Amino acid sequence: MRHGKPLSAAALILLVLLVSCSHVQIRRPMTFTIPVHPWESLSGKRLWYTFRWTDGETVNALHLNQDERSVTVDVLPGRTVFAAAYPLGEMSPFGAAVSPEDGGKAFLMTQEDGTLVDLLMDLEPAVLGMLNYSLVKSRILEKTDDLRMVDDRALIRDIQNGELTDASFKAVPCHAVGPFALANGIWEGERLRDPSLVSTEGMCGPVNLPAGVFRYLNIEDGMVMVLIVDREGAFYSYLKRLGL
Repeated sequence: MRHGKPLSAAALILLVLLVSCSHVQIRRPMTFTIPVHPWESLSGKRLWYTFRWTDGETVNALHLNQDERSVTVDVLPGRTVFAAAYPLGEMSPFGAAVSPEDGGKAFLMTQEDGTLVDLLMDLEPAVLGMLNYSLVKSRILEKTDDLRMVDDRALIRDIQNGELTDASFKAVPCHAVGPFALANGIWEGERLRDPSLVSTEGMCGPVNLPAGVFRYLNIEDGMVMVLIVDREGAFYSYLKRLGL
């Protein structure tokens, strides 16, 4: 029986390295930065965040302390990555979505993207990874300049069914909600684009808003009004203390 020549030490090391590397998946580092929140500017205090992001077929989460304003994660390449940072773990998030063709490693999160990213992250991660986020966003902005005003049910349904049409991006109306019984003063919205509420003689409003959850802070007494508006325009509000 003939035997082949034994492998040299160098060839053996190379073979081991090749076998080992075949099981290592290359990861792409991404750094996401959170801007200053409107309430941080008002109060002079930092908020803590819950940071969520997609990686392949999983959604991960971590806690960011008050002094952390950016986070770097390693993700699988070739997929759209969605990231959202929720102030105090539950408030309207900052967001970003990075497509495979997007260059660079550092990305600034925005409240505008946070609106759409938060909605889309209800989808399966595998679906999100194949989604052209920029196209979806641009189609919505053809109908309305406020991403919150897209018909979320139609959009999510059609993405899940793989049948996106012009009707998938229809806008929904705003509703006149209020007035509200509030302590006198200025109540600042959590989103930059939302106007403040000014209460005089214990009352303020009404205000035009789409369906969703809205929060307004009275910095003088540290109270927050949480306002919930449904799709038909019915609303409910309650007060709570700002917990930092």
